[in-house]
Amino acid sequence: MSCSGCGRKRQAARRAAQKSGDEVMGGYKYLNDRQIKARLEVYKKKYCKGCNKRYECDYQSYVECKKNKK
Repeated sequence: MSCSGCGRKRQAARRAAQKSGDEVMGGYKYLNDRQIKARLEVYKKKYCKGCNKRYECDYQSYVECKKNKK
């Protein structure tokens, strides 16, 4: 069980990410390339199971795809 301060911060970051629709960045502004790639892989595993371009997808194509879906 997390302490009250840590749990609140994580929940607030999660809620902010869900409101903004930015699942990969998770509400964080500064991530390094390795972190973004890892988060993008997890996102693709969850939400892009039927996509033909899943294995060629990088962050730029993810951003374009999100714009097209709106």
